Amino acid sequence: MLLKKQFERFFSSELPIDDQIFRMAVSLSGAECFIMAIVSVMLRESALISLLLLAGGFGSAAALWMHYKSDNLTAISVVYLFVLHIILIPVLGYFCENSVYDFPLYFIEGIIFTAILLKGRQAVVMILMEIAVDLYCMYQMTADISAQGDRMLYSPVLYFRIMTAIAMSGIICGLLIAYRNRLLREEIDKCSEMEHQVEQVNFAKDMFLVNVSHEIRTPLNAILGTSELLLDLDADDKVKKNAFDIANSSKALLAITDDLMDFSKIDYSDIRLEEDCYYVGELLDDLINLLSIRLSDYNVEVFVDISPDIPERLWGDSAKFRQILSALLIGVVKSVENGEVHFKVKSHEQSKQQLMLCVELCCCGTFKYSYMEQLQQERNGSLTYTDKDGGSVVKQLIKALGGTLDIEEKVKERTYCFEIRQGYENAKSIVEKDREDVYILFYENSIMQGSAFARVLRDMGLRFCQVSGNEYFYEECVKECYSHIMIASERYEDMKDRLVQLLQPQSVILVCSGMITYEDALIKTTFARPVNCLNMDALLEGRRNSSIRHVGYRGGFICPKAKIMVVDDNIINLEVASGILKKYEAQVVLVTSGKECLNYLRDESVDFIFLDYMMPEMDGIDTLRNIRALQRPELTHVPIVALTANAVSGAREMFMEAGFDEYISKPIELDKFERVLREYLAEDKIIFTTNKEAVNEE
Repeated sequence: MLLKKQFERFFSSELPIDDQIFRMAVSLSGAECFIMAIVSVMLRESALISLLLLAGGFGSAAALWMHYKSDNLTAISVVYLFVLHIILIPVLGYFCENSVYDFPLYFIEGIIFTAILLKGRQAVVMILMEIAVDLYCMYQMTADISAQGDRMLYSPVLYFRIMTAIAMSGIICGLLIAYRNRLLREEIDKCSEMEHQVEQVNFAKDMFLVNVSHEIRTPLNAILGTSELLLDLDADDKVKKNAFDIANSSKALLAITDDLMDFSKIDYSDIRLEEDCYYVGELLDDLINLLSIRLSDYNVEVFVDISPDIPERLWGDSAKFRQILSALLIGVVKSVENGEVHFKVKSHEQSKQQLMLCVELCCCGTFKYSYMEQLQQERNGSLTYTDKDGGSVVKQLIKALGGTLDIEEKVKERTYCFEIRQGYENAKSIVEKDREDVYILFYENSIMQGSAFARVLRDMGLRFCQVSGNEYFYEECVKECYSHIMIASERYEDMKDRLVQLLQPQSVILVCSGMITYEDALIKTTFARPVNCLNMDALLEGRRNSSIRHVGYRGGFICPKAKIMVVDDNIINLEVASGILKKYEAQVVLVTSGKECLNYLRDESVDFIFLDYMMPEMDGIDTLRNIRALQRPELTHVPIVALTANAVSGAREMFMEAGFDEYISKPIELDKFERVLREYLAEDKIIFTTNKEAVNEE
């Protein structure tokens, strides 16, 4: 038992595979030397031969002892093979009579041992040396074969030596190769088991992300939804200010949650693209809102320049694109202390149905640390956007999307630029240009803000008049030719008394830094910087947008003839959805389960269904399938939109493959909610309001 334990300890499976093979090879080689020494004594060979064989056996023991004391396996292997197969065996062949008949097997055995124990350049060099020495020995051994004659072939001693060489070489090499193959099979089995465990861990992580996302987004939906509804009530200004603070803080928390979810799912070793059609305007608007909220507490101005000619719907991996922009924007937020941030996005057509999307993020001001210091912090774990080797995950993602990241750093200035290839479905751009009925008068707070405002309007092909003084603004605002009058909140404070006398009951649009509550006789709409073509287009179209606050907003359309069902097991979520839909004067049907939904639809019809996914007894996908299986013609093509807190990467693809017409994540973003209603409700159910009428109603 003690010997067995010592053997198991010596060939422990916990050792590296190369160490195990070395110990087994040297042990077999040493055993062979001792056995051959005994055979040489039995055959009455020269005492020198027996001593040389014993020296080989003790040399093997010495190699094992050296390996036990030292970790330099390669050096020990080289020395051992050199001494045994380039010195000892050739010397034995020189002293052993008629060795030409049996020693070639030992030469071959040495080459096999070398190929197993060494790798790369060391193996090649050692094998070439052995071949050269072996060929020279063979030449010397065959020099006197003809003189000895054929009688040597019938020598019993020589015959026994040849058979012993065949048996020993075959057994030793066979055992070593079999042992190595067994170790390799064990390694393969371990790798397979580890791969299976990794898959299980990844699955558990994914499920954890789904649950965390759902559990965070569900209460956030209630908080954001309730605060949005509260802002439209006839409440005290202080209450509305608190509601704004709650909404903005909740949006910031939601943005942080999204970033954590996105980056925790990145597989740095195998970044796979999941391409699908997406609205690039919505993605950019979300990120601009994120940047504005994050920088609202710092002395940093944000300027956005988005080309109005970018196609509305692009084809690509929107999740990876969002991760890239989120990482860059968050890196800017963490590093810049004061100054300016310029965010530019444009495109140029590369081929039919393909374009290059060009993004530039320029930061000017004071930085807490350089870009290289930022990477070092990420490697040390204080940030989360580098991989385990310290390389930038952002660069890997951009490379996966067919682009490269260029970083230029100067004194008080840092610029990130990259281009990615994207497809597009049609030529419709993200915003409408050249509106003949729009003529905008605006008065910004600074020259730079005014220049940015003018550039946006100019790119959109809109008529405008920019003023640079109070008296000039007073003169222009009383003219009836302007469709929109916009003034910076910083200017309005000193001018409001005079403007009330000049403009009432006409209203003006207040341009401000961040979303604020501001109501008086003139202000019915607040418009948050940074001014860009996306929020300007939403303003002109009367659409929801995260930068626009309409007092008493009722939407750019109503749908009083539409019966809309909302299915959700959370009562607060139902109340939020109902409150939003009432703005559009829709007929709302609220149900709390998939079973209740099916019972209602067996006898009644609806025009639109918002369907929650994670519900007890019957989830959203099962409910969807059962709705389609009711075999009622009026329900065959009714739009069904997934309304769920499951917003991890890949969720949208899952819902679309399951048969949903569209997907909206919780918390409900009102602009996306409104866009889906406008897009999927039947035309005869929607009554659009004109921009002028909408403004007057407000």
